[in-house]
Amino acid sequence: MKTKILSFIIIMCLTLQSCMSQDFKNGDIIFHTSKSSQSKMVQLVTNSKLSHCGIIFYKNGKPYVFEAVQPVKVTPLQQWINRGVGGKYIVSRVKTPLTNSQLTEMYDYAKSQLGKDYDLKFQWSDKKMYCSELVYKVFVAGDRFIGEGKKFSDYNLNNEVVKVAIKKRYGNSINLNEMVITPVDIFKSSEVKTVFNNY
Repeated sequence: MKTKILSFIIIMCLTLQSCMSQDFKNGDIIFHTSKSSQSKMVQLVTNSKLSHCGIIFYKNGKPYVFEAVQPVKVTPLQQWINRGVGGKYIVSRVKTPLTNSQLTEMYDYAKSQLGKDYDLKFQWSDKKMYCSELVYKVFVAGDRFIGEGKKFSDYNLNNEVVKVAIKKRYGNSINLNEMVITPVDIFKSSEVKTVFNNY
C-alpha cells in the first residue's frame, strides 16, 4: 500500500513539473538561489535571495535554460531547477509579448555565446559572460531592455565575506565605476512580471 501511495505521489510530482514547464514560454527569465561558492556574496551585495538567472527556450518541445556558468551553456529546465536551493525558483516574463522576430534574434545571440568562459570579475565586455549579463544582452539583441545597469559602487560592498571575495578577485584594482547588472536588477525591472514563484 505504501509503495502504491509513494508511486502515486511521484507520478503527480512529475506531472505537476511537466505542466508547470508547459506554461512557460520562449524568452521567459528564470531565477533561483544558486548553490555555487559565490552565491552568498551575490546575495549579500544585492540584499536578495536571487543569485542566478537564465533564459528559457524550447527545443523539440522540451524546455532548456541558456545560462552563463563555466562555460556558457544550455541546461535542461528540470536539471537547472534541481541545482537551486530547495528546488525553489521564480519565472518572469516581459509584459509586452516578444515577437517571433525578436525571439529569433535573441536565440541566435544566445547560441553565439555558448562556450564562453564565465566572468568572475563581472566586467561589461563580450569576452566573458556572467549570468545576468547574458540575460540582459540576449534581450538587447531582440531590441528589448530589461533592468538598469548600475555601478559596483551602487551595491553593498561592506560585508566581510564580500570584502574577502573582492580582494581575492581584484586585488587593489577593482573599478567601482564598472557597469554591472544583477539577477535582482532584472527581476525588479518594470518591464517584467512574475508568472511563477514557489519560494
